[in-house]
Amino acid sequence: MQDVVKTNPQGTGRRKKRRRHGNRSLYYLMIFVVTVIILYILSRTVFFKVENYEISGNERYSDSEILGAAGLGENENLYNIDLSATEAKIKKKLIYIDDVTVTRELLGTIVIEVTEAEEFACCQYEGNRYAVISRNGRYLSTEQAEPNEELLQIYGLDLIDVSLGDEFASSDENKKTIIMNLLDVIDDTCPGMIDYIDITDRTDIIMSYDNGRIEIDFGSSLDYEYKMRYLITIITANLDSDASGKLVYISSSSGVSFIPDEGLEELEQSKDKVNDMTETEEEESEESDGT
Repeated sequence: MQDVVKTNPQGTGRRKKRRRHGNRSLYYLMIFVVTVIILYILSRTVFFKVENYEISGNERYSDSEILGAAGLGENENLYNIDLSATEAKIKKKLIYIDDVTVTRELLGTIVIEVTEAEEFACCQYEGNRYAVISRNGRYLSTEQAEPNEELLQIYGLDLIDVSLGDEFASSDENKKTIIMNLLDVIDDTCPGMIDYIDITDRTDIIMSYDNGRIEIDFGSSLDYEYKMRYLITIITANLDSDASGKLVYISSSSGVSFIPDEGLEELEQSKDKVNDMTETEEEESEESDGT
């Protein structure tokens, strides 16, 4: 008698169902991936078109000049625009723009906010050449033979690589840091009152206040903020409004010394007399040695 082998048709059915379920999962995944790719392509080609440019803060440059510098025009895609690269293009090509921010907004709008540069200071370099910089230290003009006397004059910066549109650089990086810090505290304490800054020797900085009425012997940049506020307080609170002379910062413990113009003249005369006496003595000594 032959043995009967029993089979399990229900188990076979479950395996087939699992295979069909696995095939469906792969099918759905492929549909999802293709859909994502199509939506991405449409978003970069058909959808999210730039419908409007909003530009503000510009007076020197027209809207079309700014868009031209940015390389933007019609039929741009909102999300194809590299915002940082666009900002860099505008600043590079339009040197009188000190700062620019480009942002996206809903409904296909690109917003461009610019801050135009103003001529702030005139810097001497390489002998008798002059460059004009913005408040942020960007070159607005170079190769000038004469200083712009309407601006703050800065001497002794040791400028290098002077090029339109670039930020100024010094062979002594400390000088750049010192000047920018001083300008910040000047803006806070006495905006528009400093006429020139001489930083040829950064341990002996000289400034001029109120169209040369008072020369400030500032000394080094150490404790620059305290020193500047202290000196301006002395000028505005302790000196007559028409006082003219030289203000010398001595130290935090010894304070300052003010020498009026008359005293400076007497001091110069005394120095001249001492120099004359020294020269006479040297000449007499040479004559005696010769005999």
